[in-house]
Amino acid sequence: MNLGDLHKVWEIKSLKRKPGEEEAKKILEKIAKQVQPIWRVKLLLEFCLYNPALLGLNMGAGNHVKLRLRRPNRDWDFYPFDQVLDTMLHKLCYNAYGPHKSSFYKLWDELRKVYFHYFR
Repeated sequence: MNLGDLHKVWEIKSLKRKPGEEEAKKILEKIAKQVQPIWRVKLLLEFCLYNPALLGLNMGAGNHVKLRLRRPNRDWDFYPFDQVLDTMLHKLCYNAYGPHKSSFYKLWDELRKVYFHYFR
């Protein structure tokens, strides 16, 4: 493994049973490019659970990060990219700080400042 592999998203998957699979994959690829310089994620994938309030999951300290890309019951209505990126940043904060405490929110605020200021 070379050092470049330490900070990358290794695999990306969009939902196959939904229309707009290619568009969803492009959104995930763009998210991956934004976070790769800092974070390592083995699998970044789209998910769609029955709870519409759940926008993402981080499983296994970044082994799998799942993001909701579409509004509930509207397959072609994707969330704005900035909102999905913000959810990704939120999920990645769990890699450094597990529960929602002041240190978690401080890191999330710092990441938002960096990503939404420098990467725009």
